[in-house]
Amino acid sequence: MIVEWIPYNDLENINYLTKGGFSEIYTADWINGRYSEWDSKEQELKRFRTLKVVLKTLENVESANQSWFEEAKSHLTISNKWAVVVRCYGLTQDPSNRNYMLVILKMDMDLRNYLQQNHNQLIWKDRMKIIDEITRALYYIHEEKAVHRDLHSGNILYSQFNDH
Repeated sequence: MIVEWIPYNDLENINYLTKGGFSEIYTADWINGRYSEWDSKEQELKRFRTLKVVLKTLENVESANQSWFEEAKSHLTISNKWAVVVRCYGLTQDPSNRNYMLVILKMDMDLRNYLQQNHNQLIWKDRMKIIDEITRALYYIHEEKAVHRDLHSGNILYSQFNDH
């Protein structure tokens, strides 16, 4: 995966979502989205399509602390090695307040909502698959000597479609 600087004006429909444990979270549409393939005829990288993304803020650079930079580095490292855990495409900066933001693939819902909505349809095989995926993700995170610090069913995100 290519990590890139994403111009803020390539993001549309930016909406506040929530305040996370360590930053504010917004949703947005990333126009044209990530790079997807090399066009050998045109000799250029082609982009995928508009993607729904999450923007995870770092308040202005003057107040930036080492832990946020470590978190950003961790997101990018884990994303490059294990995109199944998190898909972090790069960084952008809000020109109005100079806040830096991680640009991350937006998932469909969190595990809590998924389980509530699908409780009656889930067979034991599905439940065991979810447990296996969570266990693998934690293993990958720990392989990077990282710790999640705020793990709960509202922070485990689920996507019905894995084509991103």
